[in-house]
Amino acid sequence: MEEQSRWEKILDGFKTSLWGLGIIAAVLGARSLGVFHAVELVTLDRLSTLGAQLSEKTTDPNIIIIEIDPTYLEGSAEKGYTITANSLAEVLEAIFKHGPKVVGTDIVSYRITGDDQSKLQSTINRYSNLITVEETSSVNPAKPLPYFSDSQLAEQVGFNDFVVDRDGVVRRALLDFFPTRDDYKISFAIQVIKAYFKDQKINDEIIELENGTIDQGTMRFGEVEIPRIRATYGYPSDEIEGVQTLIKYKGGTTPFQTFSASDLLTLQSQPDEIIRDKIVILNLEGSADKYPIPLTTFGRVLDNSELVNGIEIQAHIISQIIQTVGHKRPLIRTNQSVQYGFLIVFSIIGIGCSRFSKDTLGSFASLLITLFSSILLSYLLLIQIGLWLPLAATLISTTANGLIYINYTQNKRRWEGMIAKLDLALENERQLSDELASQRQKTIEHMFDSIHNGPLQTLASLLRRTRDETINLPDICLGLEDLNREIRYIGDSIKQDASDKKDSLDVSYAGTKFDLDIPLQELFQEVYDAMLSRPFIGFSNLKFTIISFDSIESEILTVEVKRKLCRFLEEALANVGKHAVGATRLVVTGKNVDNFYELTVADNGPDFKPNKTETGEGTRIGWEVEKLTRGKFIHRANKPKGFFCQLTFPVST
Repeated sequence: MEEQSRWEKILDGFKTSLWGLGIIAAVLGARSLGVFHAVELVTLDRLSTLGAQLSEKTTDPNIIIIEIDPTYLEGSAEKGYTITANSLAEVLEAIFKHGPKVVGTDIVSYRITGDDQSKLQSTINRYSNLITVEETSSVNPAKPLPYFSDSQLAEQVGFNDFVVDRDGVVRRALLDFFPTRDDYKISFAIQVIKAYFKDQKINDEIIELENGTIDQGTMRFGEVEIPRIRATYGYPSDEIEGVQTLIKYKGGTTPFQTFSASDLLTLQSQPDEIIRDKIVILNLEGSADKYPIPLTTFGRVLDNSELVNGIEIQAHIISQIIQTVGHKRPLIRTNQSVQYGFLIVFSIIGIGCSRFSKDTLGSFASLLITLFSSILLSYLLLIQIGLWLPLAATLISTTANGLIYINYTQNKRRWEGMIAKLDLALENERQLSDELASQRQKTIEHMFDSIHNGPLQTLASLLRRTRDETINLPDICLGLEDLNREIRYIGDSIKQDASDKKDSLDVSYAGTKFDLDIPLQELFQEVYDAMLSRPFIGFSNLKFTIISFDSIESEILTVEVKRKLCRFLEEALANVGKHAVGATRLVVTGKNVDNFYELTVADNGPDFKPNKTETGEGTRIGWEVEKLTRGKFIHRANKPKGFFCQLTFPVST
């Protein structure tokens, strides 16, 4: 039965675990289909925003944004500003005088006007650290300036297109792609970074743009490999073109220093301190499109914050890669195995919340702690090492498992409690039934003892004297009256016992009851006196009687034991009265001997005949009392004649 019970427990645990496994499998399947992708992106936004606001509030000292204001522009803000090639050349020459590390112009070709562009061409040819842009989008493409050589197209031109998610937020940076099989394009941000690290060493290593080592399909600078977005990130495969990576935006209200061209070049007293060895990015004021980014998504709901223009997004992309290469700032990446492991582990912990808490409140508290722990761990992994985990799917799976198993466990405990109460009630009923049966049996035994030691003894004495013809008619009448009285007394005693809760010894031949709460030696004396008053033939010739009962103080002698001891003494004295015809001497003693009590009845009647006593009622009571008291009962012939009966029992544990 024990093996079967253990197997049933294992089988029951397996059946209940299927619910949790089903939920985990369903969530994993739904996530693989992209069901939670939008929620996970919003969760990523919130964690990234929190991390940026807490740890990255400083302004990037390496990047300067310069907006060319209407002083140098033509046209209007409504129709879009343009700049002549000569004006742009003048601004660039003014900036290069102060020794910038790289200058990037996020100004597309159709906004540069003027027939004579020789001056601008000369400036571009003279400064190899000048990066320009093109647009490759099919909506509004803009080709590079026509006078770029092939080497300049490869080193000084980059596309400035952005990848916008379905909710309109820019989270991804497109770093390169192949428009056609033979045409390779690099982004404006990568071209600026290449120029920034040109001829620069970090830890005695030249930093160049190379293919990845772990993932050969991506790019790296030195030892830093840029994590490439794949289908494991949750994006559909058809939306992943070229090398894309998640943008880790800087926090704070001023992540980059921004100046107008007029302020910096004409009004500032020391532009050299601001520009030297920095990355300078130019654009036309009011010309760049604006996009929502994660750092402002939540802010717009609260304070109607403005959107971020494209040049600032370019600055964020440049900043995160440069800081990763130079200062080991982690980029955002993910790992499918870790994702699934994270989800499964916390889902199992959610299941365990219901198993290891004793009540519903404790289970809910454990579940909330588990959910908070998953959020905290996900946040710390993202901030410290850039590992993005599917927190939304994990929260859904953990919550669903936790709630289902809390409900299941509480219902199971409720049923177990009800069953335990039912079992307890049944056990109490069984004990009560057993107790009633025991009381019924004891009552029957008490009545039998009363009948045996009362009316039956009287009847036996009458029969014996009648057979021996030693009784006359008047004595027979008296004996029958005694018998009638004893029988009626027993009947009345049975009726009284139904309502009388007091423990007593029914003595029908004396017409009374002895209180069993009095000391045992006093009970023995009362039993002796009552028995010797009966008209038994064995008592008629007694000349010498020795009576002595030592006091007994014992906590192990219960009421039932005292009752049986009194019945034993009754039976022993009755045997003397019935069988010891002609006895002249009777010894009845109770003595304390070494933590034992010896109760002895001996006479000097006729020779002892074992066959008459081995199976009699007295012998039965003797063995019964011996077992009940854990004592020793002996009965044998007395010397020189007569009968000897003794019960020895302990009076202490």
